[in-house]
Amino acid sequence: MILEPLDKRNINWDSSCLEIRDCPFCGTENIDPSYIRPDRRPILKCSNCTSYYVSPAPSEDALNEFYSSYHETYFGGKTIIPSSDPRLKFIKKDMSHNRKSTYKVLDFGCGTGSFLYQAKKIGASVTGIELNSSAVSKCHKLGLDSVFLGGLDILRSLDERYDLVVLNDVIEHPLNPAQLVTELCGLLCETGKILIWTPNGDAIDSDHQKITLRVDLEHMQYLTSGAVSALCHENNLSVWHYQQLGFPSSGNFINNATDGTWTSKLKGRLTALLRSLKLVGLVKPLLSRLGFTNNTYSTHGNYNLFCVLCRNK
Repeated sequence: MILEPLDKRNINWDSSCLEIRDCPFCGTENIDPSYIRPDRRPILKCSNCTSYYVSPAPSEDALNEFYSSYHETYFGGKTIIPSSDPRLKFIKKDMSHNRKSTYKVLDFGCGTGSFLYQAKKIGASVTGIELNSSAVSKCHKLGLDSVFLGGLDILRSLDERYDLVVLNDVIEHPLNPAQLVTELCGLLCETGKILIWTPNGDAIDSDHQKITLRVDLEHMQYLTSGAVSALCHENNLSVWHYQQLGFPSSGNFINNATDGTWTSKLKGRLTALLRSLKLVGLVKPLLSRLGFTNNTYSTHGNYNLFCVLCRNK
């Protein structure tokens, strides 16, 4: 099935830099594509772990070139993590059960540092690794001095052990995500955990619009429950937390179609009216629950997969 474009940021991959690969989570060889994405990349479904992945995929060099300006081109250099984000709630809870004086968090692929900044605010000792130099500069401007430029090379040089290793919108990007998880396991303390936040591959089958495969076309694979099981089996891990929630950002949709809906217009007009009457503060909690403000995270939907993996004892 050939999927129509939905993301206004369509990507034209160099056809001379494409490589055939097996399932990036369990290594199973698969042949027949299930879908063709709008960027003309075939999507295969693994017959073993049920994950979806791109093959043939852009080479590592092609991906590195793409990511050299990723944050500026796609996000304007900014990302926002609301204080109500369930990942931050998890950290608060995990910190409360941790008997050590210092709770150490490593964010691999930390971007411009929004998540690390919030984690630091609630008391965690934070370290970040990021491939994009301008994103690292933004982290340093936020006071996140322990953010380093690089990738696996920096990861392998660390001599710390962490209570939590974070992969926020990361595991869908590298060509070998299973290797990355194995490397990260070596940095966990005895009670350490790996937090993964990624588009939910299990949502693809039930979604007749196949939105997951039509936005964010830089994604090379889509994690499913079966793929999580494969990662756990390979690395002696167990699932501590597993949740499907939320929606994709509307900012990348073609023509920003959602911005023109009557509900969006009504929200904008009502919010403007309340501001003019200086009543926003009084009704802010209600507005947040209804989605009129950006300081809460909606758990409705199943686009995102939020899971936490821990060591087997």
